[in-house]
Amino acid sequence: MIKKLMIVCVLGFFACACQSIPDTPENFEAVTVETEHFSFRIFQKQITPGKPVRFYIEGNGNPNPDNFVALKMAQNDPSQNVIYLSRPCQFIDSRACSNAAIYTTAQFHEEILGEMQELTAYLINKYKVPAVEFVGYDGGATIAMLLGTRVPQTRRIITVAGILDLNSYTAHNELKPFNDSLNPADERNIIAAIPQIHYVGGKDEITTKRMAERFVARLQSPRSAVVKVVPSLGHDGWERVQFDYY
Repeated sequence: MIKKLMIVCVLGFFACACQSIPDTPENFEAVTVETEHFSFRIFQKQITPGKPVRFYIEGNGNPNPDNFVALKMAQNDPSQNVIYLSRPCQFIDSRACSNAAIYTTAQFHEEILGEMQELTAYLINKYKVPAVEFVGYDGGATIAMLLGTRVPQTRRIITVAGILDLNSYTAHNELKPFNDSLNPADERNIIAAIPQIHYVGGKDEITTKRMAERFVARLQSPRSAVVKVVPSLGHDGWERVQFDYY
């Protein structure tokens, strides 16, 4: 697990070999935070300490996404306290990134979740954050759901075209099981205590409306969990949506 967290780079590039890094959005600053095994690229607005923060988590665990959907969603968010979190090995390389399982069956592994939890805790403590919301796209939704059960300050989880149940997702898409990963569906009794919004595309054949509805239906006495469908969308295009959770 993590022994230390250290800011190693602000508004620049990490000193080791790097993946391609997206341009810093307007009104954001770029920061790199180093954990025990990974370096995380963060983009954040000018944070006001003592106020709630909304965290955005990127989708595909691939180290070089073609489209930074969650980053664009964060950029479109009119709220002040917004922080975008990359996934491990996205944009910045490290020795741990040579393990291909990080991008596949182990991308939601307990140790990866632990490091992202410590990363989040560091930011919460730094800015004295009283409450947080997690917004995750695709596989970032899986991270958002799992982090939401582990961060005491969580007040809401928002998923967009999200992978909510790894077993249903792999079976539906005929993929190899995530044998080395944690599954939000296994923690649904804890998740049920947290308000949730799950956005899905009416034309999405990867993370379908039925999958989201089945996940919510299996929650035991959910505090508040709704599925919202955007009929015109498939799995992509969410960076163009004006959401109603702001």
